Amino acid sequence: MNIDMNLAAGVSSAANLEPEDRETVFELMNLWRKKRPRNLLREKYYLGHVRVKDLGIAMPKSLARKIDPRIDWPKKAVHALADRSVFDGFTTDDDATTDELREICAANCMEALYRKNLICELKHCCGFWTVSEGEGGMPVISAYPATAAVALWDDSLKAIRAGLVVAESKAVAGSAVTRKPTLIEVYTKDAVIVLRSRDGNWEAEYREHSMGRPLMEPMPYGATLERPFGSSRITRSVMSITDDAIRQRARMEVAAESSTLPQMWLLGTDKRITNKENKYDASMGAINEVTKDSDGDSPSIWQSAQLQMAPLSEYFRNLACQMSSVTNVPVSFFGVSNDNPSSSDAIAASLEPLVIDAKNLNRDNGNALRNVAYMALAVKHGTDYETERDAGRNVNPRFMSPAYPSVVSQSDAVLKQVQAIPKLANSDVMLEMLDFTDEQMQRIESDNKKAQASAAVMSLLAPKEDDGGDTEQPA
Repeated sequence: MNIDMNLAAGVSSAANLEPEDRETVFELMNLWRKKRPRNLLREKYYLGHVRVKDLGIAMPKSLARKIDPRIDWPKKAVHALADRSVFDGFTTDDDATTDELREICAANCMEALYRKNLICELKHCCGFWTVSEGEGGMPVISAYPATAAVALWDDSLKAIRAGLVVAESKAVAGSAVTRKPTLIEVYTKDAVIVLRSRDGNWEAEYREHSMGRPLMEPMPYGATLERPFGSSRITRSVMSITDDAIRQRARMEVAAESSTLPQMWLLGTDKRITNKENKYDASMGAINEVTKDSDGDSPSIWQSAQLQMAPLSEYFRNLACQMSSVTNVPVSFFGVSNDNPSSSDAIAASLEPLVIDAKNLNRDNGNALRNVAYMALAVKHGTDYETERDAGRNVNPRFMSPAYPSVVSQSDAVLKQVQAIPKLANSDVMLEMLDFTDEQMQRIESDNKKAQASAAVMSLLAPKEDDGGDTEQPA
């Protein structure tokens, strides 16, 4: 899908837009126009829509287009890491706040929404969260990819100072692929500016708020001081290796066809005699006959050496190893396996770099989710971001273990820790270490309370003995 990008001037001159906001809107629109083509390119690699970039040496371009091989390694690089970042709600020091966040997460399907935004984050470099007020005061949490959102970073605040989201677009007349934005939302620290296109003219509507910061939060992957919005997991190296692998797939297909029917030449004939120029029929015929020429000489037959697939397969394997080193994803994830099965220790060692990446990812994304939770609580309570942040509730997002340890090893580790530090037995942290989900932990707590209540009732109904040894029945 293409977007009509020549909009910066028109949107920034929208009716009712305050003069101090025009420059911000113009800057946001230009930044979105600048970044969108590269984000769309990475989207193509993720979806496997990249065609073979043939060098024109091993095969004609027409043949390369006909074969049209595809490689999904960029998608595998994204999902291999995304599968190890599983969000499972929030924990707090206050039971009422925990219940409120649990209700907010359920209303917004946060677990599923986080995974969708996570995949966009890894594809493009950054995903974006927005918070708004819905019906009944319930916070509405939305997510947007970098292809539809952009933000401006403030180094002094260590946060964004403004953001933009293309919320709606429509098809341009006469084009099947080009679309034009019709609804744009701009987020500032004191308002959400809704820009609508009506008959080709843009109009601005201000929705003021008291959050004290933009109702938008970035979730970058691998952010640095130079790149506060992170970088894509589909790097230039990943795209280059993918191009090489697609090209190698085409070569392997040609080699497979050639090895099926080796080239055969008849030397010494005075004209073409291969069954009406059909070389395939001549090769597949059960009995072929070549007669002598007018001089009584018979032609000689020469067959080219059969192409070997081993060198081609080995090069393809080398490309998979290069992709593995760039992405920290085990080479077996890219369809290359060893003849001998790996031991459990070898498998764990090969996954260690990916697990480390996932832990860093969870820590960074946890900061973004915590800010989203504070904004959602502020919307629900009618307060502001700083009030909720400084309330001392210790809000923290919870993630499942990215290492996926076995139940036996987890149980053994927890048992030894509880024996060494007995007070841990009374903490939910032990249940989290065992990778119980938030729902399972609620059921365990509920069942425990039911069991305690039942035991208390039975103790009251149990007969008691007096000092003389007689049993007294309850009245």
